Amino acid sequence: MVHAKAVKDRVRKLREKGFSLNQIFQEAKVPKTTIRTWITDIVLSKEHRDVLRTRTQNALQKGRIKFQRSKKEERLTKERVFFETSRLEVGKLSKRELFLSGIALYWAEGFKNKHEHRLGFCNSDPSMIRFYIHWLQQCIGLKKNQLVVRLTLNQLYESKTNEIQSYWSKTLGIPSSQFTKPFYQNSKWKKQYNIDNYHGVLRVHVKESLDYLLKMKGWIEGLRLNVIK
Repeated sequence: MVHAKAVKDRVRKLREKGFSLNQIFQEAKVPKTTIRTWITDIVLSKEHRDVLRTRTQNALQKGRIKFQRSKKEERLTKERVFFETSRLEVGKLSKRELFLSGIALYWAEGFKNKHEHRLGFCNSDPSMIRFYIHWLQQCIGLKKNQLVVRLTLNQLYESKTNEIQSYWSKTLGIPSSQFTKPFYQNSKWKKQYNIDNYHGVLRVHVKESLDYLLKMKGWIEGLRLNVIK
């Protein structure tokens, strides 16, 4: 395609003013390949080069931000879909499913030392502890008044003992009278914790539950045998 000299002159003047290739294209509507051949001999001033460099960097930064935002939204959408479909896959547990889930949970987080003489469970996740207590009630028939709980805190939070203990009491529905003396750890953290959500670690024991502890060891063995060939 043949372009009028006036068009070429306009393209060159735009370039001499520091316009970028894309800007010239938007202004003159001439193919970029043609524009390149018309402006190859034009040397931009340092000021114009700096402006173009800054503009290019800003465009790249905007592109990166847009790409990152798009990927983040894509990731969040994927997380929501997986979370919801996975939640529905579990559904409502049958009595036996709850029973087996509680055994597996105790296998992971319960006290199994040979010197133990009662059921004991330790964790910092309120939902997990609530699940365990629900299991005790539904599968073993125990009552909350049979529980003894003990709070473990880092020494830095000793002044917040009552506040944190009150949190656990309300969360689990266990009166403060069933809390024994807290234990304080005098150690430095090796990783950064979210101090706004710090509630320490809770130990939950069942009074006079040696028979259940012995049963628990057998239940755990029953699960273990399922993976032995």
